[in-house]
Amino acid sequence: MHDQRRPSQELTVGQLLSQVCRMTGHRVRGHMEKIGLHRGQGFALIHLWHQDGLPQRDLARSMHISPASVTTMLQRMERDGWVERRRDDVDQRIVRVFAADKAKRMRLEAKQVFQDIENELNSVYTPEEQVTLKHLLMKLHDRFNDETPHHHAHDFLFDDEQECGEEVNAT
Repeated sequence: MHDQRRPSQELTVGQLLSQVCRMTGHRVRGHMEKIGLHRGQGFALIHLWHQDGLPQRDLARSMHISPASVTTMLQRMERDGWVERRRDDVDQRIVRVFAADKAKRMRLEAKQVFQDIENELNSVYTPEEQVTLKHLLMKLHDRFNDETPHHHAHDFLFDDEQECGEEVNAT
């Protein structure tokens, strides 16, 4: 049977970006499964670790997924003990999402998993190439992003180490 794959030099930027995103997603999924999370759930937790009690619609918006998709994801996370959802005390139309105790206990382990992913991605590039790639990807992100950017993943990975030490001692 004839192999239909084209050499990477013949792929368009869009095709390459799509394939790299898919392959990276597969790797992220493998890393997340190590701590019992499914695809996307770790990113939801990053937002909650940054701002616990986030309205569900804001979580969907910041993750760039539909409200229906975030509802399905949160139902599963709630079932598995990662999050709790509660109606807002003042406005009952608002559903707020909170990191459950399980998620709070796993924060440092999840941070290490995300750091491992980041290290694996960066290992392909020199420091200069990393800066260039990030710059180019941010240009695409900003061009296609119609919302205020949320950089919680960066804050999560590179927050003050003293904070992490305090969390370890607090648990």
